Amino acid sequence: MKSTIALSIAAAFALSGTLLAGDAVVTNTASTGTITQSTSYGETPHWILGGGVDYLVDAEEAFYNGHFGYDFGNGSALYIESGWTGEEETTVFPVLANIDVDIVPVTLNYKYQYNFTERLGFYVGGGLGASNVDVNVGALGDDEWVFTAQAFAGLVYNVSSSFEIYAGARYIWMDDVSLFGTNIDDLDDVGVGGGIRFNF
Repeated sequence: MKSTIALSIAAAFALSGTLLAGDAVVTNTASTGTITQSTSYGETPHWILGGGVDYLVDAEEAFYNGHFGYDFGNGSALYIESGWTGEEETTVFPVLANIDVDIVPVTLNYKYQYNFTERLGFYVGGGLGASNVDVNVGALGDDEWVFTAQAFAGLVYNVSSSFEIYAGARYIWMDDVSLFGTNIDDLDDVGVGGGIRFNF
């Protein structure tokens, strides 16, 4: 993904002369005499805060991400996610240049989770937003915001009612970006990774 940007920008300079979740559902039961109290966090609306890292298969780079949102307690959740991936490389052909690429996507996401057991569940979802693609070539720089969409799915394991871990895959797509007068249209990628989430 970012390698495509680097090569496209380098070519342009040569011609002109100049790169997700689940909710906790652990049931805790405490008994004293004949009184029993049951608590299921997954069935109670609550806030969620988490983060993780994905490996982008095409770009061969890490994508660090974090999210914050609200779980409605019925399997559905809405959250905002942002992240960063970047690369710095030196191209030799068609022109010698040091190129630094930073990509920051921001998306609003919907996630639905189905729980197989009290601890293990499956999630699926998608999101829409925008990404800031920033490229610096030596002392020159250019950036643009482009439409972004993603779809994701995976497994979540509830360690406790307030803490969980998840692993899955995502497909992320970005619209064409025009930098230094060059149109780049190959920014989609597949990420595989995991993370942690707190429920409160």
